[in-house]
Amino acid sequence: MNIYQIKNVTNTYDVIDLDIVDLAETLSENCEYDEDTILKMLMHVASDNISLKKMWPKEILCNYFGNSRKQGYDITRFGKFLVLKMNAVEVLYGELSKCGELLPLNVEGNKMMLFNCLTFGKEQEELCVKKYEDGFECGVETLYFNENDIEDKAIFKSKLQHAMSYYCTDKVKLLVEEHQLKGIRFDTDLINPF
Repeated sequence: MNIYQIKNVTNTYDVIDLDIVDLAETLSENCEYDEDTILKMLMHVASDNISLKKMWPKEILCNYFGNSRKQGYDITRFGKFLVLKMNAVEVLYGELSKCGELLPLNVEGNKMMLFNCLTFGKEQEELCVKKYEDGFECGVETLYFNENDIEDKAIFKSKLQHAMSYYCTDKVKLLVEEHQLKGIRFDTDLINPF
């Protein structure tokens, strides 16, 4: 089974201009949490597997970032999320909905979805070599996933990598390639962030 790290195409702009503080303010209007609490939640959303669905409004209004509109990408990484145009959602919905939540965006009148992955892949820890700097653990030098665990997981994160990246199997890669969706690339180097 092939496993890939999902990365943006080189020299890509962030697709949306969505400030974390503004997002916390908007979400606080739809739930019992104050802005500071939500801001802390957003900072740990990936590593703590925090669902945003219950506090998400009908849609979040935001703008394109810089020249991203001209890029016209269907899928892009945005921090610890994916941003998908609706054509990409239609193609990937069956797989993504099993692994996380799709949250509505309105980007200058264009409907999009923010994907929040809520699935971890189980690592084969006996094969993973942890990396240390100045005596402190800071990720891994090698990363292997338990293939039985990820067999039915199209997109997932790694606890050993502190949920910094998204990983996928051939299911997602083949769907993206078959439907010629643009904006992401698939790297067999599971560690390198670039």
